[in-house]
Amino acid sequence: MPEAAQKIVATVENFMTDVVEASNTKPVLVDFWAPWCGPCRTLMPLLDRIADDYAGRFILAKVNTEEQPQLASHFQIRSIPTVLLIHQGEVVDQFVGLQAEPAIKALLDRHVTPAGAVVGSDAATTASGRPEDLAARLLEQRAAEGAAAAIEALAATQADHPQLGALRARLAFVQTANAQPDVMSLRAALAANPADAAARHALAAHHALAGDYGTALAEWLELMRRDRKFGDDAGRRALTQVFEVLGEQDPLVTQYRRRMASLLH
Repeated sequence: MPEAAQKIVATVENFMTDVVEASNTKPVLVDFWAPWCGPCRTLMPLLDRIADDYAGRFILAKVNTEEQPQLASHFQIRSIPTVLLIHQGEVVDQFVGLQAEPAIKALLDRHVTPAGAVVGSDAATTASGRPEDLAARLLEQRAAEGAAAAIEALAATQADHPQLGALRARLAFVQTANAQPDVMSLRAALAANPADAAARHALAAHHALAGDYGTALAEWLELMRRDRKFGDDAGRRALTQVFEVLGEQDPLVTQYRRRMASLLH
């Protein structure tokens, strides 16, 4: 597969492929602008220069809101410029209005692979020889098959390894999300039919992989409330998997254990 372009013009037609799907490989910075907007005209060359500085570590996508009102409406853009950072199919950061270069770079650095880091398949082969490190790297890349093999290798040698449960939980999230990667379609399906258990389950997995465990837990609790039969009580099982990932000391675990118990009893 050819390498994605570093800078693109995003439209309704290419957004799913060139932005949402591309964000599974690297973050995509989406700039919503309009020709009549003065701050937009100032921000655009700054973003271009930053994209050059980062040398392909993120994709810069430009959305002309005059030409693409559907995209602006979908993301509820109220003011321009608005800049969204999309990673793993989710909006993970954003800012509105003209920002200074250091602030924009600080935002990017929270999500973009550091300069000089090894990414992609090379990262897997140059990872630490420990199976847990390899599994974690492959899970970050959503490489489910390789991660599963690394996790089983860990289980074969250290069945009581403290990270084993969390790694298996994250693998389940990756497998669920990979089976339905189109986040925008999942949102639309759930909006059209709140009883769509499969869409709710998959969307929750995407939230979990994006690190938004609060939203993921809320969605899985709602799935558990609505349909205990779906996926052999998939909502309850996913809740316990998130508990495994976060650990018992996390306030979200305490909160959602209580809510889950009230549903069970």
